[in-house]
Amino acid sequence: MDGNNLNASKLTRMVRSKGFVTALCGILAVAVLLIGYNIRINNATKPVSLPVAKYTIDPKTKITDDMIVYKDIPRGALSSDYYANKNQIIDKYTKINATIPAGSMFYTELLTSKEELPDSALYDIPEGYTLYYLTVNMLTSYTNSILPNNYIDIYMSTKDNGKALVGKLLQNVKILAVKTSDGKNVFEGGDETRIPYVIIFALPEEQHLLLRKVNAINNYSIANETGGFSRIDIIPVPTNVNINNKDDEIMSEVSSQYLSDYVLKLAAEYEITDDNFNSTNTNTNTNTNTNKPNE
Repeated sequence: MDGNNLNASKLTRMVRSKGFVTALCGILAVAVLLIGYNIRINNATKPVSLPVAKYTIDPKTKITDDMIVYKDIPRGALSSDYYANKNQIIDKYTKINATIPAGSMFYTELLTSKEELPDSALYDIPEGYTLYYLTVNMLTSYTNSILPNNYIDIYMSTKDNGKALVGKLLQNVKILAVKTSDGKNVFEGGDETRIPYVIIFALPEEQHLLLRKVNAINNYSIANETGGFSRIDIIPVPTNVNINNKDDEIMSEVSSQYLSDYVLKLAAEYEITDDNFNSTNTNTNTNTNTNKPNE
């Protein structure tokens, strides 16, 4: 009995000794570190399913559901600047200098909204429409009265057998942008006065080709010194239509079939066909007219 008490007394003194306490704390600290290390390793290597690009996505591209797949990625390879859900990605656009490689995550710094893109109106052209650039100046733009999101009518003026031929060729054409000769947006200059050089709009392919044929007729006649030909001038005229609600937009249309037939007749005489323009009938073509207004 006395021996047991003696052993208990020794054990008590050992437990209370500084050396034992220090050793025990050291063992516990090592255990905690090992457990924490294993947890961190497990968390770092445990994969998480994230949206990635199904194929390489070019700059200025609208992200759609079919461009996205999910892929398991180790947590340790992740940073805080990515999208974790495809619903955060769909309908955004890649920035103008951003390409997303196939298999890459969608990093926040590479995507933006359509409204934040430069010239955002030019990136959402309806299928079957083509961009057209009509040269203007301060006079023919009615001293900067032709504004983006407003509508214009397009008149043509020429002479036919010595008689004036003037009329409305197209109507309800929506302006997408107005730019200076160095590509700046005329109406984003603050207090700076900018001189318009082109107005940009999109037309259905048939109407786009009609204006292109006017340009080709003028160029052909100048190059071949066609006798008695009078230049066809294209004249934009502002209207009182100003619809900002996309659901209420008015579609452009041919206003005068007589004037349209006149242009097509001249084009046929000069053997100018649709094939001359190498049109692909897509919504990505941009065409600068050569029908410069009189200065």
